Order: sequence, then C-alpha cells, then structure tokens
Amino acid sequence: APRETDSALSAAEPRRARHRAVWAAGSTLLALTLMTQIAFHYRGEVALMFPEVRPALAELCASLDCGVPLPRRAEMISIESSALQADPANPSVMVLTATLRNRAAFAQSLPSLELTLTDTQDQPLARRVLGQQDYLGPSASIEAGFTGNSELAIKMYMEASSLKATGYRLYLFFP
Repeated sequence: APRETDSALSAAEPRRARHRAVWAAGSTLLALTLMTQIAFHYRGEVALMFPEVRPALAELCASLDCGVPLPRRAEMISIESSALQADPANPSVMVLTATLRNRAAFAQSLPSLELTLTDTQDQPLARRVLGQQDYLGPSASIEAGFTGNSELAIKMYMEASSLKATGYRLYLFFP
C-alpha cells in the first residue's frame, strides 16, 4: 500500500520541476541581457574585431540615437614631427606645424593635442587643448576618423607673441 509520504513527495516533484524551469528561463534571460549590455558598451571594439557586423551595429545605433565609435588607441598614434615658429609674414603670429601618424591598420578617432608654451627654464607659460576641429578646421569631417597606416599634416596659426615663449611641448591624448 502506498504511504502518505510517497504521495506528498510525488506531488511536490512537478512543483520543483516548474520552479527549476522558471529559474532556468530567468537565468537565461538575465545572461542574454548582460551579454547585450556588454556588446552595447563595447560596440566600437566589437565592430573593430568583427567588421562584418559594423553595418548592423550602425543601423541599430541609428534607431537608438547612439553611434559606433572608432577605436582610441593612443599608443598606435604618434607625433612624427612638430615645429612652432613665428610667421615670417606676421611676427606676432605663431605657426604650429606637426605630422601625426596612425600606425594601426584600422581607422581611429582623431586625438586631441595639448600644446604647452614654455619659458627659458621650461616652465609652462600657457597651455591649450586643441580638439579635432581646432587643428583640422571647422569644415573638416571628423566622422571618418584617422585613416589606418596614414599621416596627417597639421598647420595652425595662433596669436601668442605677448607670452614671449621660448619653447613648447606637444602631446596627444584621448579625452
């Protein structure tokens, strides 16, 4: 004859199976949500690693009012040369010329530049951060970024004669 405890155990089994199924479905949903959030946060890196998904990411981001950013690998960009001199035509104007090089095989975001004017003891007199629009000009398109394996020539004019700077430092960085 079946005992009372056997029937109670067999009645509890379907409830446990349902609880396990609910927990498994919830855990799967949470894992998928987390993976989606990680993919969204690192969408620029995902597009770099898997270029074939970039158009789909761009389309998705267009509907979500976001963008697929270009990579920012400062260690792959260098200042190949730079000079800061008085303009021969107008001695009160300083001319900064520089050549940036992207050594990466892929396009990157354009960096910002920090120009520091110094005195004879190499002490800072003035510092200015130059954004992409500052050194490329207001009409330049920055969406295309800095093409892979390429160089970019920069020439900027600035009024700085009142500072009597004797030297300068130029750094690149990503804000």
